[in-house]
Amino acid sequence: MTNIAVFASGNGSNAVNLVKAFNSGSRIHVALCLTDKENAPVIEKMKDLGVETIYFPRSIWKEEPGIIVDTLRAHDIRIIALAGFLCFLNEEIVSAFEGKILNIHPSLLPAYGGKGMHGANVHKAVIEAGEIKSGATVHVVTNEMDAGPIILQREVDVIPDDTPESLEAKVHEVEYRIFPEAVVKLVSSLTPPAVPQSVDDAWAEALGVPNNVPPVPKGAQQPVYVNSQANPAPHPNQNIEPRPASHMGQPHPAAQSEPMPPTFLVWSVVCTILCCTIPGIVAIINSAKVSSKFYEGDMDGARRASRNAEIWIIISFVLGVISNTLYIPLSIAGLF
Repeated sequence: MTNIAVFASGNGSNAVNLVKAFNSGSRIHVALCLTDKENAPVIEKMKDLGVETIYFPRSIWKEEPGIIVDTLRAHDIRIIALAGFLCFLNEEIVSAFEGKILNIHPSLLPAYGGKGMHGANVHKAVIEAGEIKSGATVHVVTNEMDAGPIILQREVDVIPDDTPESLEAKVHEVEYRIFPEAVVKLVSSLTPPAVPQSVDDAWAEALGVPNNVPPVPKGAQQPVYVNSQANPAPHPNQNIEPRPASHMGQPHPAAQSEPMPPTFLVWSVVCTILCCTIPGIVAIINSAKVSSKFYEGDMDGARRASRNAEIWIIISFVLGVISNTLYIPLSIAGLF
């Protein structure tokens, strides 16, 4: 599961759209909403959708950004989506989540970006300039306003009868489509590739030996809560950065936020050769299914295949031990 946070200052229509896109069985989850407006309409909307919302006054955003960063890390946030967020975003926040903050802008950047270019101001400027095309852009946030790498961009036609309001409505429709798509694209790029297990790791997992657990990091400072009942608890893995995704291809979007389950292929082959052949072959078949199910987006099927491969490896091993245990004394007795 990849947790994302949305930042919003007003109605939060794009924030609501992201929650509806992801919080119903997706591997991506909108876990937190932060706002700089105490009475912003987005607060009630997020509350109705079951998303925790925290209000920080602008003085915190500008002068104590470490509190914001600590809060995000305490909720194990990996991606930030700016959904109509009009407050200054401190360099410390941008640095802490470098390359992991997305913004939706109502124009075809780099046109009509920069200071003062937001909301109705953009659409009015586009119409006054006689443009025949406008649109929406999702880009990575950097310390330079509206100048980060573009993730997705879609056009809309500007017709002579358009008003700022009618153009805004058309652009909103595009925003609702491309913002979730851009989030999935970024999460995919940050998802670590499946790493083949060593022989020792495979048997450690089969025998139930726990992996090393990283130390629990220092807790976050106390924020001001809007619709939360308790302070957030720091996540034990909040400082573990994801590795870049492999260039060899991406899994189906439904499986992009989880690594592939272990295939146990090496041990399947070993048990087939050295232990009991038939259970070993069944283990190999299930091992092969793990990757195919994973790249089809069937994570449950991949997990089942991984568990079945592990079970048949153990069966092959046990039968091999039993057969060898019986064979040696019987061979000595001259029965074989």
